[in-house]
Amino acid sequence: MHSLVLALKNAFRNRRRSFVTLAAIALGLAAINLFSGYIANVYAGLEQQAVMGERLGHLTIFKRGFLLEGKLKPKRYLFTPEETRRIEALILREPGTKLVSPRLSLNGLISNGEASTVFIGEGIVAEHNDMLGAAEEGDAGGHLDRHRQAGVAVSSDLAKLLNLRKGETFSLLASTIDGQANAVDADVVDLFNTGSAGTNDKYVLTSLALAQSLMNTDSVERFIVLLDNAGMTQKLKLDLSRRLRAAGFDVEIRSWQEMSSFYTQVKGLFDMIFSFIASIVLVISAMSVANTMSMAVVERTREIGTLRALGLSNAGVVRLFAFEGLWIALLGCLSGLVVTLIAALAINASGIGYIPPNSSYRVLLQIDLDWLRMGAIALAVSFFAVLCATYPAYRATRIEVVDALSFV
Repeated sequence: MHSLVLALKNAFRNRRRSFVTLAAIALGLAAINLFSGYIANVYAGLEQQAVMGERLGHLTIFKRGFLLEGKLKPKRYLFTPEETRRIEALILREPGTKLVSPRLSLNGLISNGEASTVFIGEGIVAEHNDMLGAAEEGDAGGHLDRHRQAGVAVSSDLAKLLNLRKGETFSLLASTIDGQANAVDADVVDLFNTGSAGTNDKYVLTSLALAQSLMNTDSVERFIVLLDNAGMTQKLKLDLSRRLRAAGFDVEIRSWQEMSSFYTQVKGLFDMIFSFIASIVLVISAMSVANTMSMAVVERTREIGTLRALGLSNAGVVRLFAFEGLWIALLGCLSGLVVTLIAALAINASGIGYIPPNSSYRVLLQIDLDWLRMGAIALAVSFFAVLCATYPAYRATRIEVVDALSFV
């Protein structure tokens, strides 16, 4: 305890130099903390968009090989009504399962009677849709009417392209699973923004019954599983895989991260940028502490010689300077935390917004403090500060006591 108090007093012998070092650590740490908070908010938004907005749920289940050959041989990779009932019952027995939603993908031509364009989409049970994107906080839109089988939700840019409004009728043309052309008439029950510039001009959401009618089948191609707790995704994935194999189903199970390539790409990019910025902050902090402590050691060489002459061991001298570096790092981290909190509150209240890449709507710039990353960076800064303070002190202890006492 005495060494810590003494080190704290010694750390501020040269206040100007110490405060400059503190400022460098605090501002660097605040910058990396704010960036980590920003990407934490982005990750949370992308997860919400994938799970709810894109209606991917937490897990997707389909027959093995579906992703490779499902479009070429659709009948081979569909689940029959009997298989659907068995799989739904098996999944719902798993604790933590909130919803099992059968799906059927669509693609073809959409026409308003005067003009046509391509569309992609999927059929979903209307009640299940209400538990996903169309009923969550920050409603993603895409409502379906459970009492209107022919009701379809149309993406907003596609509706503008074909001049479609709520209540109007249009036609969907697609190839059935047998390769025959089929068409159905449908009504617009909702207009919504998909959140992606790549799909907002071609996406439709239909009832599962309408999709099956258009594709001339009573089967489904995959199941979306929504969980009570997203943290259980990997565990449920393994458990369901074992249970389904034991029940005789040769299926693949993918998590929402695996199904959302955009999330994976963005996370990989931001993680790399974060690592690069964190490395720069660590180098700046380490060099600042190293410079401060090196100058302090040079100025106090005679003091070091006196301490050693009085019986303080070399390890004791090194420990004293290591504590000084630790105090500077800790106070710098504390100051950085204060700056981070003030800046985060200001940014969150500013209302600054932007349109992200591949997005079709504006989002607010928000900071969600990532305490785990912040703690890791603070520990790393403290470690390197102690290391950089220890080395010059260790070199000073290599000087003979007589030479240290006569050092000018």
